[in-house]
Parts: sequence; structure tokens; C-alpha cells
Amino acid sequence: MRIEPEPVISTDTVVLRPWCAGDVEALTAIYSDPLSAQFIEVPQPYDAAQATEFVRRAARSRAAGTAFHYAVTVPGADTVVGSAYLHDLASSEVATHVSYLIRPDRRGRGLATAALVGLTEAALAAGFLQVFARIEQGNRASEAVAAKAGFRVLWSNDEETCWHKIAQNASK
Repeated sequence: MRIEPEPVISTDTVVLRPWCAGDVEALTAIYSDPLSAQFIEVPQPYDAAQATEFVRRAARSRAAGTAFHYAVTVPGADTVVGSAYLHDLASSEVATHVSYLIRPDRRGRGLATAALVGLTEAALAAGFLQVFARIEQGNRASEAVAAKAGFRVLWSNDEETCWHKIAQNASK
């Protein structure tokens, strides 16, 4: 069974859409941020060639149904402010993981929470029963976003905390 969220997800605050070739500069800036680099696994320094390959890989993974990458944009302007994606899909468990990142000059405005809520609601509406957010210890900003988006702590260890949100029709 293939579960696939809508290709474009709109909220009052953000629009999530597939990455495109015109986003390479914005993607490079997002993944080059030194603070973000502490919590994400991308090569540093991150350059345009890597961003170009990411855009290609994102399209392939969407077509294959293995991951769903979105550029987080501002409604009406199509200005890329971040990245959000569903990955590590477990169709047998109808579960997925979510990751999110907002560029430094746009943080603190609720955009990450809006992106996480929008993507999670789309994932649950598409048929996923659980959405997980595994957050590295010390990433207080991402933990605050997960809490604001209605996620709850499932487990924690010395390296990370796993937050989750379940569909209303899923057993608790």
C-alpha cells in the first residue's frame, strides 16, 4: 500500500511544495547555516552542486514513494524559508518520520510550527497512523516546535528524543 500526501500543502502561514531547480540558491543557504549543521546530516560546506543533486533526489524519492521533500514557502511570494519532509516510511506500520528546518533569518515567527502542523496533518489525512520526530538532544528549538505542533514524547535516551503524533483513529 502506497501512502502519499498531497504534493502541495497550504496553511494560512506557509505553503509546502516540491523542490524545483530554481530553489538551489535558497536550499544552499538553508543547509549551510552553522547552527543547523549541528543537528542535520549534510556535508559542510554545502554548495550549489549538492543542492542541485538534492532537488533531483527529492523528485526521484517522491516518484518512488520513499520520501516526500517540501520547500517551505511564504504564501503569495513563493519565497523559500525552509525545508520539511517525510522520510523513513514504514508502510507495514503506516508510520513516517518528519524533519523540518527554517532558515536563520525567518526563525522565531512560527513558520516551523506551521510547516510541521501542515505536513503532519497531510500525512495523517493520507493514511499514516503515526508521525515521528526524532530530535537530537540539545535541539531545544525543534523540541519547542514539536510540542507546539501537538507532538508528545514517546521515548528519550542520551542521544535523542522521539516525539510522535498519532491519527485520531489510531489506537493509543
